[in-house]
Amino acid sequence: MEIFVWVIHVLTAIVLVGLVLMQHGKGADMGAAFGTGSAGSVFGSSGSANFSES
Repeated sequence: MEIFVWVIHVLTAIVLVGLVLMQHGKGADMGAAFGTGSAGSVFGSSGSANFSES
């Protein structure tokens, strides 16, 4: 019985994660969702410096 409850919980969690990932919110464009525009980039347009260059 305990295994049955555990399996139900795992399946429910997987379904919930899938539903959340399939939703389209405001500004569903990938660039807008993660802020990867060049103006909003943390490292600027050239990217981050290598460890040896810094």
